[in-house]
Amino acid sequence: MSACRRVVTLLDAYADGELEPEHVLEMEAHLADCHGCSSRLQLEHAMKKSLRRQVYAEAQPSEAFQDRILASFQAEAEREAVGKLESSQRGAMLSWSSIVPLAAAAAIALFWSSHTDNPVKAVSAGNSDGNHASILNVEQLLDQIVDRHIDRSKPEFTEPALLDGMEPEVGVPVHFPSLAQYGARWQGGRIVPLHNQNGTLNTASLKFLVDGHRVTVYVYNSERLALGSPLKRRVVGNEPVYTGWKRGYSIATADRHGVGYAVATDLGEDEGAEIVASLH
Repeated sequence: MSACRRVVTLLDAYADGELEPEHVLEMEAHLADCHGCSSRLQLEHAMKKSLRRQVYAEAQPSEAFQDRILASFQAEAEREAVGKLESSQRGAMLSWSSIVPLAAAAAIALFWSSHTDNPVKAVSAGNSDGNHASILNVEQLLDQIVDRHIDRSKPEFTEPALLDGMEPEVGVPVHFPSLAQYGARWQGGRIVPLHNQNGTLNTASLKFLVDGHRVTVYVYNSERLALGSPLKRRVVGNEPVYTGWKRGYSIATADRHGVGYAVATDLGEDEGAEIVASLH
């Protein structure tokens, strides 16, 4: 089989990002030298993009349907806020019967906000008072968090005492997190932008090393940025946190009365959840 014939058999998997790693370098080397196969790949991308656009256009929900979803979502958020207040008074955890409807409503609202041109209001999953934060696409925000985590740019601050000066740009207090119990070594911090539909939101990015693994702690205004929706809720040491994975990195978030914390790391999901639960 010629090189071109072999590449054609792998083209679909490569275009979808599903090609096995051992074949990716071979594919990219061939595409760099073969105009015919690279043109085939461009056509493949164009066809897939056109198909997605057509499917999304035909799947546009009616305004009435979106209004019903939003009304249901907001009602569930209000019931969750009341449930949390009553639970805190009793010292009890929320029941699954109150969590599952909210998660279902959040998933539906997130789906339509990701696939239509009309932005959908999403509740910040960590806010107990039911405040709403407007987000364009949470998955894109998590992508930005991973991008900033793997960025090797030189930190702006290396003196922990200077972190207090970040508050005017971040909009919430920024304090040096105590991670000594994890053997964390401080690397430095900087202000990094995350983008939502309201513009650019500055966050504090604080980098550490834990047993050779990079850990980035983000501090942000959770009333303007909601990150919990696509992540799963869990409780660590009586603290509610939200965890998941993005591009092979674990993400954990928590909300402390309007101050949001996110942890990105190549450590496991449990470790990220434990770290974010310790932040206050």
